[in-house]
Amino acid sequence: MKRIYIGILASLCLLVSAQAADFKWMDDKGELYNLSEAYNGQPVVVHFWASWCPPCVAEMPEMSAWLEEHPEVKFLPVSLDRNLAAAQNFLQQNNIPLPTLLTDNSQSGRMGVRGLPTTILIDQHGKVLSSHIGMQDWQNTLWTNQLLALFPSRHLQKTATPVEIAHTKHN
Repeated sequence: MKRIYIGILASLCLLVSAQAADFKWMDDKGELYNLSEAYNGQPVVVHFWASWCPPCVAEMPEMSAWLEEHPEVKFLPVSLDRNLAAAQNFLQQNNIPLPTLLTDNSQSGRMGVRGLPTTILIDQHGKVLSSHIGMQDWQNTLWTNQLLALFPSRHLQKTATPVEIAHTKHN
C-alpha cells in the first residue's frame, strides 16, 4: 500500500512540475527563450517533433497547412533533433514554412513529453490544459475547436447540426 501511495504522489509531482515548468527553447539564431517571458499572459500551443520521427514527418504538411489557416494561434513547433541544422534541413527540404526551434530532452521532459509528436495546450496563466501524444488529425473539427478555444478572438469552426443537414437536403 505504501508503494502505491508513493507512486501516486510521484505522479502528482510530475504533473505539477509539467504545469509549472519554465520551458526553454532556442531559435535558429541561437537565442534562448522561455515560455513565461515570451508568452506571458497568452495561451500557446507547444508541439514537439523531430525529423527522425516518422509520425512527426507524416503530420507536418497537414499541420503546416492548418497553421496557415489559423495565424491567430500562438504555436511553437519545437524540434528534439540533436542539432539545429538537422531540423532546419528537414524543414527546408520539405518546404515546410515553420520556424526552426530546438530544445533538449531535459526541457521536453519537464513539459511531460513521453513520446513524439506531442502537442501541449497551455492557457494564458501558463497552466498545461492537455497533452496529446501521437499524430493529430489537423482536419478534424473537434481538434480544431479544442485548439481555437484557447484563442477567443477566433470563432470556433462550425459543425453542421443534424437539423441543418436535414434542412440542406430538403432545399
